[in-house]
Amino acid sequence: MAPLPSLLLAALATCAAAADPAIDPEKLRASAEAIGKTRVQMYDLIDQSDQGMQWTPSNVADLGEALKAASKAVAELHAAHPSAVADAYGNGSMTNIEDTFKLFGGGNLERGCISHQATTFDAVKPLLAKSTLIISKIRIGTVLQHNAVIVYPDGKDWKQSGVILDAWITQKSALDKMVYTFKKWITYGDRPRLLKDDE
Repeated sequence: MAPLPSLLLAALATCAAAADPAIDPEKLRASAEAIGKTRVQMYDLIDQSDQGMQWTPSNVADLGEALKAASKAVAELHAAHPSAVADAYGNGSMTNIEDTFKLFGGGNLERGCISHQATTFDAVKPLLAKSTLIISKIRIGTVLQHNAVIVYPDGKDWKQSGVILDAWITQKSALDKMVYTFKKWITYGDRPRLLKDDE
């Protein structure tokens, strides 16, 4: 018997062919493979129930390249600004303390959440410009704010259907360390709001 992810991918490909024959099956497969490296479950993405994330096969096909680009960009950010604290603790809060001390030596919070947000957004935005997905910067909190990037299907509720790209939390670029559903990520803060591109 085929494993569940293979069955889901086969069902998704069948739905895609029926709904939109223009979807490239190889692009869909590669995207599903990239999503499979995250902690976001494919069955959560494609759940069409009222409380489901309601992603279509086209949405799924458009996400993979963006995930890979985000991971690569964050890896390059970390290589350009190494951090022994991040390597040891894998924790954004601890790394912020290190970055604060670096400010006195001319540093610029390179491992902070705003830097991660800008790096991720700049890497992903061009790839999604003509896709079925919307990309936005997102902020949570009021006094202690945190910044990340959200991707969600055009026309859908970002709080229900959003996928968060946030490598700051773990200070890791691996997809299983930086990709969350909005519903799981919001546990890190409150009062979420989308930001304009230049914020």
